[in-house]
Amino acid sequence: MSSSSRKNSPSPSDQQQHNWIEQAFPQLHYLLCALDGEERAHRWLEANSHGVALLTRALEGDRKAQSALENGQGDDLDDLFEIIDNEDLTAWLQERQPQVYSLFMASKGDEKASGDLKSMQPAYLRLVPLLRRVHDRYRARTQQREEVIANGNIAEMGCLIGELHLRQGEYEKAVEAFTRAIETRPAPDLYEGRARAYRALAERDESAAELMRQRR
Repeated sequence: MSSSSRKNSPSPSDQQQHNWIEQAFPQLHYLLCALDGEERAHRWLEANSHGVALLTRALEGDRKAQSALENGQGDDLDDLFEIIDNEDLTAWLQERQPQVYSLFMASKGDEKASGDLKSMQPAYLRLVPLLRRVHDRYRARTQQREEVIANGNIAEMGCLIGELHLRQGEYEKAVEAFTRAIETRPAPDLYEGRARAYRALAERDESAAELMRQRR
């Protein structure tokens, strides 16, 4: 083997790292390959990773892709931010793909990364304001989704507590538990549970009133 061939051949360590990325984060692997001009990588992204495919085309100057990124909704961009927000990839990218690392960090608001990108790859820098807007919108949507899930869990727990108090005949506590759950996230089961607790209280009070009448 010639010395030039040895120089161009990846070391076993580098090959292991590339294999790891391809297996664990194939969308990042094919993004890097596509940026190197591999048409096969473009085809893989188009078929398997919509958000990363849009980013790749946008980095290559495709205005339609940039517009699609700007207008991306819902889960369309989950695959893209899976790699942008993944801390496990940060050190790997910083060492081996500093331009892509700086792009990802700049899109999350890192001004130093924006400065680094300006000197390394000015073409990428032009996409940073767009990515920041999209990333901020994505994070806000994700936070809202997490809050909905958390509130749903709280409401479910409140329902279970209310049912427990009902079974134990602790009707005032049941009303309180169902009410707190309703204030967190209204649901038919919660209103029905509170209604049963109120009915049980009413029946108990009616029985007490009747007993007092009989004693008189």
